[in-house]
Amino acid sequence: MSYNSIISGASNIKTGTNPPFTLEDFYNVYPQFGPNKDGIYVVPELVMNMYLDLAHASVKENRWHSYWKVGMCFFIAHFCTLYLQGVANPESGAAGVLEAGKAKGLDTSISVGNVSVSTDYSTIASGIDGWAGWKLTTYGQQLASLGRLIGKGGMYVY
Repeated sequence: MSYNSIISGASNIKTGTNPPFTLEDFYNVYPQFGPNKDGIYVVPELVMNMYLDLAHASVKENRWHSYWKVGMCFFIAHFCTLYLQGVANPESGAAGVLEAGKAKGLDTSISVGNVSVSTDYSTIASGIDGWAGWKLTTYGQQLASLGRLIGKGGMYVY
């Protein structure tokens, strides 16, 4: 075994290519993101393909092993949900686009009398080391939970 292969193995960086995983595979797990009964896609196929490519680049089967498919699904579903939160009606004008694009925080307090909801954006910002934006969806939270387990181990970059 060479010196470089020892360093590479100790680095905890996993590379390689993923086996095939398609949008059809994803829609079988999460049909709510696919076409409705009229064949209209909730998230445009162009966008779905971009998230599929991003998932293939980010979630490696070599690291996730038997959890790889669920990791791919959580990853894509997370970004689809964020995409849907930011979609604006093109007829809504600049104000509608700006409103749809605002960062959404986590509800940290709720009142019933005279209805009041407070959002604390610092909850997300302070959690960068704790997976920050992944906390914004249930799919991201599940991905982060598994990712923390799967990513454990030492890392040394030479």
